[in-house]
Amino acid sequence: MTDSTPYLYQGARLRLREFGWRDVHALVQMHRDPRVRAHLADDVPLDDARVAHQFVENMQQFYRQHEGTGIWCAERAHPPEAEVLADALRAHACGEIDAVFLDALVQPRWSFCGWFSLVHLSDDLHTLEIGARLTPQAWGGTLAIDGGEWLLEHAFRTLGQSHVLGHCSPTNRSAAHCLQVLGFQPQGLAPYNGGQALRFGLCQSGWAAWHAQPRRERQRAVLSAGR
Repeated sequence: MTDSTPYLYQGARLRLREFGWRDVHALVQMHRDPRVRAHLADDVPLDDARVAHQFVENMQQFYRQHEGTGIWCAERAHPPEAEVLADALRAHACGEIDAVFLDALVQPRWSFCGWFSLVHLSDDLHTLEIGARLTPQAWGGTLAIDGGEWLLEHAFRTLGQSHVLGHCSPTNRSAAHCLQVLGFQPQGLAPYNGGQALRFGLCQSGWAAWHAQPRRERQRAVLSAGR
């Protein structure tokens, strides 16, 4: 994979692409953070560089063998600082820089923030599940919802799935809330990767009706229902 690999998804705050060798270090660092490890529903030691390297190699093969599904590298946008932006606009207004240079200066900086996934269950090759694993620096915002909405759009519209599952650690209340804002319904505890996880389900018709509502309304509905 080269730096010119196209993005599967790109929004104002988030973009997704295939994993490459340049991402090994970031993967290791994310999985060495105890805040991330506290919520993992699996025990794959991706804090080990050799394991992370093998993960990337496996993913690169997986993308070609199972087109349209996979675990994708996520990057988040960092807008230019207000002072830098103001200086650039002033310089352009004074004729000191042209529009091309101004555009380059105001572009956001992108950095690794984790992954989003859409893969088949290991014990049910006909069912897809969505997932996300983000660095703590990306917690507390809307990135998980942004990525989740794209995953569902891709699963239901592009891949023609009739239903999709989601899982999270029983202690990860933020992930459970995110899944419900996306429209998933809780289905209780289920076996998952040798342990137990909260399972959530969403069918295509339910997704279409739920996502016809503005995101803010969906968030209010989840909060008011105490789901």
